[in-house]
Amino acid sequence: MFRESGDCMEGLRGVSVIMPAYRAGASLGAAVRSVLAQTYPHWELIVVADDGADYRALLPEDPRLVLTRTAAKASGPSAARNRGLDAARYPLVAFLDSDDVWYPDKLAVLAPLAAAHGIALGNTRFCEYPGRGYCANCWQDPAEGRYGWRFFGEASESLWPVYRREVIAGTRFLESLRFAEDAVFALSVIAGHGGAYLYPRPLHEYRLRPGSLSRSEDTVRRADEAYAWILSALRAGDRLAFPPGAAAEAIAVFERRRALNRAFAASGMRFFQEFEVRERSRRFGMDGPRSGIARSGGPPRPVSRDATERT
Repeated sequence: MFRESGDCMEGLRGVSVIMPAYRAGASLGAAVRSVLAQTYPHWELIVVADDGADYRALLPEDPRLVLTRTAAKASGPSAARNRGLDAARYPLVAFLDSDDVWYPDKLAVLAPLAAAHGIALGNTRFCEYPGRGYCANCWQDPAEGRYGWRFFGEASESLWPVYRREVIAGTRFLESLRFAEDAVFALSVIAGHGGAYLYPRPLHEYRLRPGSLSRSEDTVRRADEAYAWILSALRAGDRLAFPPGAAAEAIAVFERRRALNRAFAASGMRFFQEFEVRERSRRFGMDGPRSGIARSGGPPRPVSRDATERT
């Protein structure tokens, strides 16, 4: 049985999972099944159709599934996620794209950590799909604990936390952006909260598919245009939801992302994720793809809870 987004939600404390869907017929089923397979049962999955499609025929019947849509077709991923935020009923919130999957214990691990720390995320596994090609973690053997937002800004990749809703507060996805909108949202919320808790094992599989945006020929151009817009806004005094005092650091983060994107175009490598992990390894002087380890400074240290926790 499907529940329409306007129905009242009663039940246990849990997680509202928001999934935008645009021409997602080939991948949506696997993404939804990965949520249904969670060992943590207290969730709702809000599928937001941005293409006007009725995905019911592709989905199993389950009262935890919520079907809704954007006000207009092709409104973009930000509008779809904002629509999902409006429909969310649970005190914890997470996002999953329709072409990725979660590992079965993602919510069982992160929901208690997010409830305790405000924001919690696991490692991300980047995998070429279908097939047995490139596959690597975003961070290699990081220390578990809370980190400041710049640690997460060093990784030019999408971040997939579980958030307490009051930590998100009024922050919204920028609907004028069609690229890097998830980075602006996640980093600004993490910066406003003073950091996030990192669990070291991969819990999210980011699938690199033929024809996906992360592999398309115009990705570099679209990314460069998005970074130019973000940097222009920040330099003009629009903090884009970053907290006071963080604008200069945000400019540095997105300047580096823009430069890395341009360097990827000349690298000859197939996947930006592969290129970015390699460059981050070189930058921090490592033999493997561990993020945030300097040659002279040793592994990054989790920041103290007292210094960063906000409720």
